Amino acid sequence: MIRPIKLLILMILSIFLACVISCNTVDDLTDKFNNTFFDEELADSAIDIVELFFDSVVHKDFDAAFGLVQKNGKTIGDFEEEFSDVTDIISYEINWVEVRNNVAEVGIDIMDSYDGTEKIYKDLVVSLIREGDSVWKIVFWD
Repeated sequence: MIRPIKLLILMILSIFLACVISCNTVDDLTDKFNNTFFDEELADSAIDIVELFFDSVVHKDFDAAFGLVQKNGKTIGDFEEEFSDVTDIISYEINWVEVRNNVAEVGIDIMDSYDGTEKIYKDLVVSLIREGDSVWKIVFWD
């Protein structure tokens, strides 16, 4: 009698082998994996929200930026207070996006300026959440 763990391992290996046999190249395998587990439309919409948020912050349009965050009972006053000590963000660059169900993470680099000196912050992660079919909201407050 085959034990459940051995059966599970055999099933996983069988599925993997079937996929490898049906794929002509490693690129085909990668494409099949990405198409199965990655929704490009959701990823693009998460990136759009992050871009809108940082464009608003760069232009100091905190009302627009606040509209893109998950509120958690906070007010626009709370949001503006969070930015009272923040240096001037000059630019940002989006590096990657990962979507898992209704959670997205977007990797960014930010360039800011303080007292005429520019500094780059690399590999920051912006978390987003999507409740139901609603649009993405940036998780600003934990």
